[in-house]
Amino acid sequence: MKSNGKSLLKNISDSLKTGDDMSRRNFAKKLLAIGAFSSLAVASVPEAALAWLDGTFSQREDLADAIKELVKTYSDTKPYPHKFNDALVKMHLRNLDFAVRKGLWKERAEHYVWTLGVVVDRHIKKGIEMFGKDAFLWGNFERTSCSYQLYEHIDVKEGERSVPCPFKPILDQIQKTMGTYKITWDDVHNKWCIPVWSGFAKNAGVEIKVEPGEICRVRVL
Repeated sequence: MKSNGKSLLKNISDSLKTGDDMSRRNFAKKLLAIGAFSSLAVASVPEAALAWLDGTFSQREDLADAIKELVKTYSDTKPYPHKFNDALVKMHLRNLDFAVRKGLWKERAEHYVWTLGVVVDRHIKKGIEMFGKDAFLWGNFERTSCSYQLYEHIDVKEGERSVPCPFKPILDQIQKTMGTYKITWDDVHNKWCIPVWSGFAKNAGVEIKVEPGEICRVRVL
């Protein structure tokens, strides 16, 4: 088992070093496929986009540790398959349950929006002025590590983002095995996700429509 793990790490490391050209071509295709705004916006942030294109991604000293964490996390399948967002989802659910019990969920959502308001003011508003309303979604979803670490994948369409709900599977698991939370899935929609996204939209000067579900959709109007 140990040797297999070492072989896996070596294969991945070798592919990163020797497959730079192919990786760059594939990355470029994906970059162009996500739309004119997103392509231009990502390309305007060299640290985020060019780390893969110029090969510096494979030079990170902590890359081996990251791959080991991937293997360990996704090998943990009991009592349910764990993912990278596991701890983040549980934190949100635990905090929301406390806020709902104390009648503070509105204040919690408002505080969350307020603490990140500086990001909206400095970056997202400017993006909207330059590129249009889709910049609001780009700034809140695929450009933000807190989002792409939370959602297993993000489907990108002009003026719309769709994500699988990360909260329902873990909330169901907690209620099934522990039964310690008071909140429901509707609470997650109506007392966390929708108020937060709507708060960001109000600050940015755009209107949105949220369609919650196992696949959650957010559209700018």
